[in-house]
Amino acid sequence: MSIQIKCYDTTPCIRCFACMINCSVEERLRLQRENAIGMEKSVQHTLAHLNHLSPKRTEIGIYPEARQVTAFHHCNHCENSPCEEICPTGAISTRKGGEVVINEDICIGCKSCGDACPFDVPKYSTSNEKAYKCHGCYDRVENGMKQSCVEACPTQAMFSGPTDEVLNEANRRAALYTSTTGNKYVVYGAEKINNFVGELRWITIVPASDLAAYQLDTAPNRTAIQWRDYAKVGGGALAATAIIGTTAHLIYWLDKRKKKIAEGEIHE
Repeated sequence: MSIQIKCYDTTPCIRCFACMINCSVEERLRLQRENAIGMEKSVQHTLAHLNHLSPKRTEIGIYPEARQVTAFHHCNHCENSPCEEICPTGAISTRKGGEVVINEDICIGCKSCGDACPFDVPKYSTSNEKAYKCHGCYDRVENGMKQSCVEACPTQAMFSGPTDEVLNEANRRAALYTSTTGNKYVVYGAEKINNFVGELRWITIVPASDLAAYQLDTAPNRTAIQWRDYAKVGGGALAATAIIGTTAHLIYWLDKRKKKIAEGEIHE
């Protein structure tokens, strides 16, 4: 199975939030299918870990040119997923379709993934004391279906598929919007953002001037995590240097002792 990516096009989005609703419904149905929760509880109770899309609305510009922008907070399924790297139990893994998922059976709720994620995505659920985030509907994708959010979108503002197909369509749309509006549009996440996260498997078509408004970080990072990585590399180098130095000193000391014994300065 090839890597599957998802694209959110900010232009045709009508902010109906059908994607959010379908995501929540799918998560509740998933728990019912797995006999992890009863139908009554899944319908009547508010469970935070069943929602993986959340809107963040802001207003940009100055009246009368002011306008509202709705950004979606979600998992980007990073190529170099920091959450997966830091997980101490191996509960986070990347599936064959590129979806970064958390195995709740192995998760110990240490919250390390949330500390490592530069997009502040993984959250801790007090309902089950586990970390949770979007899993890309990997079970649907692996059975030939679309993700629940993509399936619900009425305007094709969300679409998904094999990497090449989605990138071609996203670049085509961005070029069209740029030529018709005169404003430069970009496909955020299509190319490697930095070494910390790499490419993203949730990309976004957005005006270049609105990246910040849509909360699309152009330099995602977690300084503490990077320093930890530097310390690991540096610590290894220092340890190797110390071993070499100690070994050299021991060889020198033994050689010196051997000479003193030969000269009769030390008696065994």
